[in-house]
Amino acid sequence: MKIAILGFGTVGRNVFRLLENVKDAEICRVLEQPGRITEDFMTSDPEEIFNDPDIGIVVDALPGIHPSYEYIKKALNAGKHVVSSNKAAICFGFSELAKLAESKGAALLYEASCGGGIPIIEEILRVGSNDSISRVSGILNGTCNYMLWKMEKYGMSYEEALKEAQALGYAEADPTADVSGFDVRNKILILSSLAYDSALSCDVPMMGIEQVTKERMEVFRKEGKCIKLMGISVREGASYAISVCPVVLPDTSLEANVASNFNIVSFTGDHVGELKLYGQGAGGDPTADAVIRDIKKILLGDAFLYERKFENILTEDASLLRGTCHVGGRILKDHVLSEALMEAKAQGCFFAFEP
Repeated sequence: MKIAILGFGTVGRNVFRLLENVKDAEICRVLEQPGRITEDFMTSDPEEIFNDPDIGIVVDALPGIHPSYEYIKKALNAGKHVVSSNKAAICFGFSELAKLAESKGAALLYEASCGGGIPIIEEILRVGSNDSISRVSGILNGTCNYMLWKMEKYGMSYEEALKEAQALGYAEADPTADVSGFDVRNKILILSSLAYDSALSCDVPMMGIEQVTKERMEVFRKEGKCIKLMGISVREGASYAISVCPVVLPDTSLEANVASNFNIVSFTGDHVGELKLYGQGAGGDPTADAVIRDIKKILLGDAFLYERKFENILTEDASLLRGTCHVGGRILKDHVLSEALMEAKAQGCFFAFEP
């Protein structure tokens, strides 16, 4: 099957390289910026890809919502299968894109959008075909985990940890999407929508790590605890709650011991119980590997094995997420997470949630 790749950055280049060893896959087009066309198979005109009837799979390896979202729609409308690593675009039009793919008889796969090489989407879909999933949570951003790990283990300041993360390529020059929690928001929304088979609202109570200091971390360290930025969602019946925020964890937990830029994702099914998946949540090779696995599903005819139609109508109930909330210097026991988080944001002070 002929394949086109949108974008030739870190992910696109690695997908190109790994696809050379995939049987029955042929790369025929790569979308690249006009000033970077160096090969005959490259084009700066996306319409050459969408209008080519011989191209069966379009790989979206672009960053940001636009124009990726519009390109995915064009590819699906042309009856082409789409494999995407772009969590922002997928999250932005999740239900719409899934319904469009179904109406066109095309596959829309996005394993690489959440957790890099960790096969979390495949496992949620597989388990969700037999179980009712009631909880999803995880450390879903390698940049923030690297920074918090450096602050906790090596006493770095927030600024020092960010500078090192940028030097290593873990953080962008503008790290807002990572440190403010937007990246985790996109991922926990995708994972939770799949887990609960419902198109969840994008209005997620969210706090990043900007207010976390090494002094604050030292206070928790003395209590045998640490801070991790996490996405959390729970479901009870027809209700759900979801949030992204710094979470206080005991040092004995698996999540507390996730080092460097690694990720861990947990979810709970009513039969299987709690499952945890750990691995590299970002990087060219791990993310490209997830893209290749999705491509192989299409080539093998397994792309529609576990589908979600977002048929459940769930209502947000913020009270489902409650516990000990740290707001500045105050400790609020048995408090609703979202209410305390909004108070902390209004005051511009530190916030952390302790389940």
